[in-house]
Amino acid sequence: MARLNLFDLINLSMNNNLKVFKRTAGFIIPLAALLLISAVSYFRLLDNYELVSLDRRFLLRPAAPISDKVVIVEIGEDAVKKLGRFPFDRNYHALLIKALSAFGAKAIVFDLLFSVPQEHDAELEEAIKQAGNVYIPFAFDIDINKKSKIVSANGYVAKCLEGLAAASKGIGHINIVPDPDGKFRRIPLYIKYGNNLYPHLSFLAGCGYLGIKSEDVRIYQGEYALCANIRIPLDERSNLIINYSGNWGKVFKHYSYVDILQTYLAGMAGEKPFLSPDFFKDKVCIVGITTAGMDIHPSPFEPIYPGVGVHAETLNSMINNKFISRVSRKMNLYVLIISCLFFSFIIFKTKPMNGFLALILAIALSLIASLFLFNNFGIWIDIVCPVMVMGALYLSIASYKYLGEWRGRIALDRELDIAKKIQESFLPKNLPRVNGIDIAARMITARKVGGDLYDFVEFGPDELGIMAGDVSGKGIPASLFMAMVSGAFKSFALPEVKPEQVLSNLNYKLVKESSSNLFVTVFYAIFDMRNKVLRYANGGHLPVLYLTKNKASVFLNVEDGAPLGLMDGAYSGGEKRFEEGDIFIFYTDGVTEAMNAKEEMYGVNRLASIVENNRVGGPEALLDIIEKDLRKFEPKAAQHDDITIIVAKIGAG
Repeated sequence: MARLNLFDLINLSMNNNLKVFKRTAGFIIPLAALLLISAVSYFRLLDNYELVSLDRRFLLRPAAPISDKVVIVEIGEDAVKKLGRFPFDRNYHALLIKALSAFGAKAIVFDLLFSVPQEHDAELEEAIKQAGNVYIPFAFDIDINKKSKIVSANGYVAKCLEGLAAASKGIGHINIVPDPDGKFRRIPLYIKYGNNLYPHLSFLAGCGYLGIKSEDVRIYQGEYALCANIRIPLDERSNLIINYSGNWGKVFKHYSYVDILQTYLAGMAGEKPFLSPDFFKDKVCIVGITTAGMDIHPSPFEPIYPGVGVHAETLNSMINNKFISRVSRKMNLYVLIISCLFFSFIIFKTKPMNGFLALILAIALSLIASLFLFNNFGIWIDIVCPVMVMGALYLSIASYKYLGEWRGRIALDRELDIAKKIQESFLPKNLPRVNGIDIAARMITARKVGGDLYDFVEFGPDELGIMAGDVSGKGIPASLFMAMVSGAFKSFALPEVKPEQVLSNLNYKLVKESSSNLFVTVFYAIFDMRNKVLRYANGGHLPVLYLTKNKASVFLNVEDGAPLGLMDGAYSGGEKRFEEGDIFIFYTDGVTEAMNAKEEMYGVNRLASIVENNRVGGPEALLDIIEKDLRKFEPKAAQHDDITIIVAKIGAG
């Protein structure tokens, strides 16, 4: 047993380490990719884009149900012009409460802060007490960056006056939590301050309207709130996602603050009212300011959306029991991983174009599913992360497959180069030297290897055999069959054997031994230079073009001669006398069947014409002219078949 030297040991160690690295990389890289995908999904690193997708779902959703029990009382530009600068004297608010109470409003919700004492507070307090259905707000100073299950407050920004708070049916905060893009899509259902939880004003009013007592509310942090028969889904910080119904001014009934006051005063004076009091019977009336620059926030529908609309949307959701529920991080992650594994399997098993179509289909199905869940059940499932991950997976897998195919193509090219060299080894390396005949030969394969073949057999100084053949098919199978035919031909082409017998013997061998379903056409001719006679046989090949010295064109053919390798059959021979200056052209169908852009074939007539017009020079010059004309007719880039041409010109013997 031979000993390994130090160099061999180093090579062996490096090869082993390389194999270990490939196996490890094959495990670690997919695992790292899976962990990265999981992190992107679980930690919601693409949440800004998910918020945009949520807005698009709001815009694409069919009209949401709108309760006629919710109306908005606007303090708009008309009220400011008629009543003076805002904030108004509180006796106007007292008068509004009296008016709405007289009109039969079931609840009155003020989206106005009463934190600073004013002259007519006692009058407002009395009106609130008499109505018995008024809800008053306050505002907390909250830390939106602090991560906790329930939003907590550091203190008050605007605390409700104690007298008004005591007289009201309930007080609640009006804080709204902005998303990273500055839009308002959620409200804290409760805010923790000290050891107590304080409800949002609109939630409190909704519970009052529906007859739900505060002690009946149960908060399951990060999941939902249960109030009687209503299950309100919450986000991870116990925020309610606002279920926006549409653009401002197009969904809820809006009434002017001033018009309501004038309607009430007109009724008291016995005059015709501006509005019908029935508009407010059994309604929840939300009072808020809508003038430019006051309590305005961007919403999914528009950049300018009054804050009072948030209360209307919250109350509408509670009355209709229609909420937005975002799928949990874990569930989004499960869906993402399962869909990505399935999608990756499909991409690996399909061709690139089919994989791209699968990507488009997967994205389309994901979008349709997300819209269906949102429109019908109010379920918000992540869509941006899965779509981006599927796109990245497609590009990664497609690139991986492309690199694999590229490496395989390089290996195949190397093998084809070797096959080409092997095939060339079966062809004559040198042109024959026989008295009285000049030879030029050329083969141009359509691919690196081909199925054309030719050979020369010198039987002495005055006798030469020329064979030209064409195997059916192209590429490596044809080249292998060509090698077998070439080797067998050499064994049968003997001086005493006639051309027709050589073809018969070769055909017998191919029919008996070959199982490739390929066949070959062969034209074999022997030039007898002493007697100036050409003896030939044809096995299904194109007839040789023979041009006499007086420029007459003849195509040499025989009566019997089928392609070799198909079936047993007879082969007949022919003879032709020749003279000095005569030309013989052996060729394959790659010449005559060459096709131009107009799908016209080169044809035998054009070949004969080129030879007739350029017969003065030697065989090599004539061969150059034929090839140049072929390239002009059919560019090399468009060549669809192998081309073989042999020119034999009779000289002085």
